[in-house]
Amino acid sequence: LTAVSLSYPFMTLLIAFGAGTGVGVTALVSRNLGARDSTTANQVARHALFLPFLSSMLFVLTANFVIPRFFHIQTTDPEIYELGIRYLRITVYFSVGSMYQIMAEKLLAATGKTGYTMITQITGAVINIILDPILIFGYFGFPALGISGAAIATVIGQSVAAILGFAFNFIINKEINFSLRKFKPNLSILKAIYRVGFPSILLPTSAAIMNFFINNILIQFTST
Repeated sequence: LTAVSLSYPFMTLLIAFGAGTGVGVTALVSRNLGARDSTTANQVARHALFLPFLSSMLFVLTANFVIPRFFHIQTTDPEIYELGIRYLRITVYFSVGSMYQIMAEKLLAATGKTGYTMITQITGAVINIILDPILIFGYFGFPALGISGAAIATVIGQSVAAILGFAFNFIINKEINFSLRKFKPNLSILKAIYRVGFPSILLPTSAAIMNFFINNILIQFTST
């Protein structure tokens, strides 16, 4: 539990990038649909198909360098250090599921279909809850994976929710055309997305930093 708790600020930072990008996409898609500019709205939505991947790769490429140092600053307990690195590496290496889940839900929200976002979130959460004890303690013939099982359950839940979310978008979200035919990344659209989304990245980032320092204060008394 301590290892997972110490991982939380880093995971908050990762989710902040995904959510902030999603907020920028949602705002631009909604604004252009409201202005009856479906061409621009579709262009923005098509950028949303690759931005989650780029965001997750940013964290994956820096994970081996950053994660050990992140825990080294917080604890000298070798067991917490080892467990924390194991948990965070799995969740970061497979964070693409989390990024795409967030983006799929933001795109549904952009066209007012928030009921479907509830379905994806509940689905991901229930899968995580069911798989947690199975993979942590090794029920039904599965190996007991401990903290790695908790991380695997999390990323499976996120990935299934992401697939379900984009299935809803492609099948039900008729206001948006996701066709990538003749698609090219547009720098002005990317700037507009992050101009809107940056404050939404900054706010949870500041909360993650605060949480990081609070953890460092509390762990001086007891790791429990």
